[in-house]
Amino acid sequence: MTTVLAALDSDAAARPVLNAALVLADLFDASVVALHVRENASSVPQELAAAAGVELRESTGRPIELIASAAQSPDVAALVLGARGIHGGVQPAGHTALELITQVSKPVLVVPPHAQPRAELARILVPLDGTSESAQALDDMLKLAHARRIEVLVLHVYSPTTVPEFANHAPHATHAREREFLSRNIATPHDRVKLLHRLGFAADDIIAVSRETNPDLIALAWRQNITGGSAHVVSETLAHSDIPVLLLPVS
Repeated sequence: MTTVLAALDSDAAARPVLNAALVLADLFDASVVALHVRENASSVPQELAAAAGVELRESTGRPIELIASAAQSPDVAALVLGARGIHGGVQPAGHTALELITQVSKPVLVVPPHAQPRAELARILVPLDGTSESAQALDDMLKLAHARRIEVLVLHVYSPTTVPEFANHAPHATHAREREFLSRNIATPHDRVKLLHRLGFAADDIIAVSRETNPDLIALAWRQNITGGSAHVVSETLAHSDIPVLLLPVS
């Protein structure tokens, strides 16, 4: 049985995590199993799991080690966890989230504490840097999205040094480049795929486009290196996103 593992904390941030896990499980055609590492006497995880009809597994010990070990089980397709606890203002992802996204070599959905996941996915924002590695990391998820008729917004952010020379010229040249970009990066049919271009910095434009287009989640390919080239984009997206962010490891 394929499962999506939802790591539930003991505060109010557990609710959006469980709701997001249920939505992601539908995409992956999986069931949800909740995991709670007990640190206090809170009954929040038990109440949420019971209300959703989800199996809850409880453990005691070090949360990062226990969650990482459980996520590596062969039946787990993805891990869902909170970005951080309930606090005010924009904040970076918490220590637990940062440790787990670098350790778990599977899709990890990071859920902001105030997120309000919809009951089902209708639109996904997919930033692509144009490399074959990022396209490959996103391929399985895009196939699932196509099968479920989910709209995919592909975002490619040009820097001043990479913007095409003809970007402001004939429309047919722009359309031809868009078709070529989609054909090179997305193997599924493009009937529900829209390509968006921006000129600037990916770390800023991903959040700006997310707020303009109102997707249900952001899907990002990354190399699981919090200090590498994609680290700034990932950390800024996790810090500022109002919606869940699905991180897909590059092989």
